[in-house]
Amino acid sequence: MKIILIVGASGVGKDSLIKGAKVLLSGYDDISFTRRYITRKPDKNEDNIFATHEEMKELIRANFFISHWSAHENIYAIAQSFLVQNTNIISVSRGAIKDFEDRFENVFTIHIKASDEVLLERLLGRGRESKEQIISRIKRSKKEVVAKRIIEFENVGNLNENIIKFTEILKAIHAA
Repeated sequence: MKIILIVGASGVGKDSLIKGAKVLLSGYDDISFTRRYITRKPDKNEDNIFATHEEMKELIRANFFISHWSAHENIYAIAQSFLVQNTNIISVSRGAIKDFEDRFENVFTIHIKASDEVLLERLLGRGRESKEQIISRIKRSKKEVVAKRIIEFENVGNLNENIIKFTEILKAIHAA
């Protein structure tokens, strides 16, 4: 089993890349795009399972998840039962990498990046936070990503071209 973790700051385009890759890899029955549990209702760019804070805490106590983390007043988690394919692609927090590396042998991490200017523009476009909150978020995102097998991916410029490049990386890991 291979685990491909997708990490990066809010606004780098993780969801857009994953959504595009899902389409391009739709014929691969042995690749799974793993859904997350989140205490925030999904929007048009996310395919998450909603759970209340109370439900999440109960599932955490029951050891239902491989990993869970808190970010921006929400709880995120990956269910153990969701890892069923040869290759599992999962969007996670940087802090969750170690949970997967401790449990699985074949873990690869793709760190999606974009410039501060691009992040600011994208996050302002979402309209979820004030400009001051966004600038603070961008400053916090500068932490180094620590992983055993890491691939850096710059997501700026043409999104369609980036989706193709991103998908080629996923295919290469899957085939290795």
